[in-house]
Amino acid sequence: MFEKYFYRILISLSAFLFCVHGLIISSGFSFVLFLSYFINVFLAVSGYFIIYKLRLKHPEKLGFIFMGLSGLKFVVFFIVLQPLYNEDDNMSIIEFGMFFIPYFVTTSTETIALARILNKE
Repeated sequence: MFEKYFYRILISLSAFLFCVHGLIISSGFSFVLFLSYFINVFLAVSGYFIIYKLRLKHPEKLGFIFMGLSGLKFVVFFIVLQPLYNEDDNMSIIEFGMFFIPYFVTTSTETIALARILNKE
């Protein structure tokens, strides 16, 4: 059931956490916070879709594909988000949380859904 509603669960959970996160941090609902959640949700949805489509044709390669997609998330972080966080030459714990919380939530949700699907087959 979880994997059937993956997209709804991921987007709803991320939207809820975005609201809570924006209310808690001192900078509020900043563009960087929104961008971080958007990028992580987009990459998780894309990764889920790719692995779901390839699960029957290339089951022996799914682990490598998942690792590659996880690596892509970090590449996107270093190219897109890190320059925004380091504008003041200091990455604070708040800025780290602005990346890590959405990354952890989206990757965990994606991993759980994929594991459940792949274990059924």
